[in-house]
Amino acid sequence: MNLWEEAEKIFFLGVEVYAFGLYCALGAAAALIMLLLQCRREGLKQGMAALTGMLSLALGFVCSRLLYCLLDQSLGLEGVMPLSGMLLVTGGGYSMVGALLGGVLGALLAGKLSGQSSLHLADLMVPCLMLFAACERLGEGYVLDFGISRPLLGDLLKGSFLAVEGDYDWYLATYLLESFAALVLSVVLLRDAVQQHKDQRAGKTLLLFLILYGGVQTMLESLRYDRHMSISFVGLQHVMAMAMLGLTVLYLALRMRKYHFRLSLAAIISVPVTLGLGLALEFAIDRNEISRYLLYGVYAVVLALPLYLAKMHKMLIAVPAVLAAGLALRLLIGGPAIDRYVLYLAYAMLLAVPMYLGVRLRKEDIPVGKTAD
Repeated sequence: MNLWEEAEKIFFLGVEVYAFGLYCALGAAAALIMLLLQCRREGLKQGMAALTGMLSLALGFVCSRLLYCLLDQSLGLEGVMPLSGMLLVTGGGYSMVGALLGGVLGALLAGKLSGQSSLHLADLMVPCLMLFAACERLGEGYVLDFGISRPLLGDLLKGSFLAVEGDYDWYLATYLLESFAALVLSVVLLRDAVQQHKDQRAGKTLLLFLILYGGVQTMLESLRYDRHMSISFVGLQHVMAMAMLGLTVLYLALRMRKYHFRLSLAAIISVPVTLGLGLALEFAIDRNEISRYLLYGVYAVVLALPLYLAKMHKMLIAVPAVLAAGLALRLLIGGPAIDRYVLYLAYAMLLAVPMYLGVRLRKEDIPVGKTAD
């Protein structure tokens, strides 16, 4: 079969193949191998790795394609690709969030069909999915103008391995950061899955995945500027990552509200405040360019305040305190523009608050003899 000329190709074992497709295939193979090793370690019955892997791959592919076709506003007359276009799977267009959620659904379904613990299988699957994502992100580097940031400000990273040169400027290779983040998350989740199984707490690793991936990917999606699945100034996968984080933290807070009220209240308050301010920051990042490189150190100290106050369970005063200090610093800097890199720092510190509270709630136990609502 002749390969499309416009697609990037490389040689693998002496055969010319699509570069992006190869990395996806290698990622899927690595994920299945990790799943097999985990199923053997856990002593699951023979064939569970094959069943779980098959369903996760199939549903991951379907959900990835379907989510893209239904939500990408650049497709079709009404903003949705027609059914005939959805079936043209070789034409490109997929959603990473859809692939990951489909992979989790596959593990849950495998548990139901086999009589095994669905949550336990999902715990085993999520580090495998992160390993797949780490490989797939590397493949994005072979897709033209994909997985990159806005033009870089300054000369610090230009010409480095983290930068990509375009026709007119240099761009951050965001796909490399996403690959590294996914690899780190895979290790963290794998370690957690082993520990949670020893403690017989099925579903805990899945919750940790939703919190950590949701928070980290929210930040990384903000860095991306390839207009993939975007509406106006924000990407749809950006919003979905925010939803993964926010809904998981709210679920934990509501579940634990009777037993850890102050911590739950702080988490409930942090979600709308953080995500609302996050969208405002995303708007500011999209609309503003470089201004002045001043008071970075002071900004870092001020933006660290929510973390300290979240630890003290005092989110009710954390938000107005940070806003007041931020406005004061804005007056010191002067000018209507906001430095983009300062906004990214603010974004990261804001996201750290619900992530921290969610992880804290996940670690807490309901008292013996009690049940969650």
